[in-house]
Amino acid sequence: MNKEDFKRIVIEEFSAKNAQAKYSKFAHNGLWTSEDYFISKYFTDKKGKILDLGCGTGRTTIPLVKMGYNVVAVDLVPEMIKTAKKIAEEEKISIDYRVGDATRLDFGDNYFDYLLFSNQGWTQIPDKNERLKALKEMRRVLKPNGTCIFTAHPRVWFSKFFFFWVMQWIRFYILKPIGFNIAEMDFGDRFFKRLDEVTIKQYIHIASADEVKGQIIEAGFKIIEVNGKLQISEDDTRRHPPVFYICKK
Repeated sequence: MNKEDFKRIVIEEFSAKNAQAKYSKFAHNGLWTSEDYFISKYFTDKKGKILDLGCGTGRTTIPLVKMGYNVVAVDLVPEMIKTAKKIAEEEKISIDYRVGDATRLDFGDNYFDYLLFSNQGWTQIPDKNERLKALKEMRRVLKPNGTCIFTAHPRVWFSKFFFFWVMQWIRFYILKPIGFNIAEMDFGDRFFKRLDEVTIKQYIHIASADEVKGQIIEAGFKIIEVNGKLQISEDDTRRHPPVFYICKK
């Protein structure tokens, strides 16, 4: 499998009718408790222009617009943007939604004050070089001292996923070098079926904190804060919530 195959999987996954139905409902869920905390902490200028990257059907976009920010919202999946526009029209909200690729952003240099890449969207970019390219693009379109917030799943070894990591290590570092047909491009790539049966197959890259930090620095960002302690919501009981990476140009 190459990066284009991976990208096709991501687009097909989120274009499916049942996925669109699910994420249409998500559009009304609003910001996570943790997102609201970091946005309030770091996106301090309400007149600032925000790029909402990987916006989906507008779960983060709608509240940002209602908070008074000037928002441009971009997603790789055309069906997501189509649904997002329909929801905005139904709610009588004017939102600038666009189809776009995080690795090739269609904006000039120094264009945005803030950038949000929510819901682990960055980790659904296949290939470490493409994820680095996305970070460089994210930095490029930010103004000097602009702030970027994005999330990633934590890589937890000693948990119910312990045997997954053992098997992945064997597949990636033993079987793949000797010629076995292994789909994963990078150690940490994972294909899985969602419990809610939204899709047949989903792809995500589960990176180590050191890997993410290294790519942030290589992209030219300064790391302001790394925090994986805040829950998505008050009733969320997961032991390992998403990790927030806050970066400044």
